[in-house]
Amino acid sequence: MRGALAYVRVPPHAPDELSLDAQREALAAYAAFKGLRLVDTYVDDDVPGGIPLVARPQGTKLVERLRKHDPKGAALLVTRLELLFSSAGECVNHEREWREHGHELHVLDVAGNPVSTGTLEGRFMISVFEVAQRMESQPAKDRAHPAPAHDRPKLGERVIRGFVVPDPDELRAVERIQELARAGKSLRLIAEALDDEGVPTKRRANGWSKEAIRLILRRIEGGEVPDLQKRGGAAEDGTPV
Repeated sequence: MRGALAYVRVPPHAPDELSLDAQREALAAYAAFKGLRLVDTYVDDDVPGGIPLVARPQGTKLVERLRKHDPKGAALLVTRLELLFSSAGECVNHEREWREHGHELHVLDVAGNPVSTGTLEGRFMISVFEVAQRMESQPAKDRAHPAPAHDRPKLGERVIRGFVVPDPDELRAVERIQELARAGKSLRLIAEALDDEGVPTKRRANGWSKEAIRLILRRIEGGEVPDLQKRGGAAEDGTPV
C-alpha cells in the first residue's frame, strides 16, 4: 500500500467546508477510497494564502520531507490547490520537483472533481486552468503582506518568516487590557485579571507583569493597533478578530 501525506491549511475566517475537521475528514476518506495509507498530516491553522508554502510552519516541514529520497514516492493529498500554494509559479515549481522525486499530487476539488498529477490530464489542468483561475483570485482578507525591514508588527500582528499575519490571541489580550484600563483598573489589577482569565502572554511567560501592561498601553496610545475593519473579520459574537 502506497504511503500518503496530507496537507491542511485553514485560512483566517474559513467557511465550514474549509474547517480543520472538514478537511481532515475529506482527506482521510479519499485516502481510504484510493487504497492509500495516510502516514502524516501537516496542518497550518489560521495562515493566509499569500504566504509561500516554505514560509509556513508546517509547510516548511512538508517541503523538507518531500525532498528526502523515497524510492516508492509518496502521494500528497490536499483538498484544494489554493490551500497548498500561494501562486501559480510556486505550484508549477514544486509540482515539477515532486514529480521528479516520484511523488504525486492529489487535489480533491478541481472544479468539483479530484485530479492527480499522475495523469497527463491532471498535470495539464493543475498547471494551466486551476492555477491561473483560482489561485490569483484569493480574497484580499486571506492575504499576507511582507513586513517592512525597518518596522515591527503592530499589536495584534506577528511576523512569520518575513510576512505580517494576524495574531488573534494577542489582539484579544489588547482589547481586554483596553477594557480594564477604561474601567479605571490599575496596572497590577489588570495583570491579575488577565492571569485569572487565562489570557496568554505574548511569549507564553508565567504571567502578566505591570511593565508588560504599561508597554502595551503606551503602544495603544501611539496608535499601534491595526485597522480591524480593513482586515474584514469579526467573530460570531460580533467582536473583531
